[in-house]
Amino acid sequence: MSEYLELKADKFVFRAKNGLRYSRDEVWVSTEGKLVRVGITDFAQRRGGDIVFADITPAGTEVTSGGLLGSYETVKMVRDILSPLGGVIREVNPALESRPEVINSDPYGEGWIAVIEPATKPEGLLSADEYFEQMKAKVAEELRKIKGM
Repeated sequence: MSEYLELKADKFVFRAKNGLRYSRDEVWVSTEGKLVRVGITDFAQRRGGDIVFADITPAGTEVTSGGLLGSYETVKMVRDILSPLGGVIREVNPALESRPEVINSDPYGEGWIAVIEPATKPEGLLSADEYFEQMKAKVAEELRKIKGM
């Protein structure tokens, strides 16, 4: 099995990493023992363009499922990052303070957002295959908008 599911559309390649779970809000989740690492998806970072700033809720803060985990800013927009589960933020990616663009270059690796100690079980998360199907539909919709169809 390949590490990524890939969709080529127009001049772009969109990826979903196998082995992760995904929220409908474009956040991926990786379980690491009793903690979870989260980040934004490849589709989310490509859709917005080059990330120039990331503002993540500090470590030690309690977050709720669907609550604000932080935001990121591109040259086009500011987008919220919604937490896929409730719990306490235990770590925030220190690289994002000086190099937020690492999210663009490696959204599933060095571009992670935070590590959360869950107070609740993540609910409603999609498998990589399920998320990939959702992403394909979003990409098709974006292409229709761009091409005026």
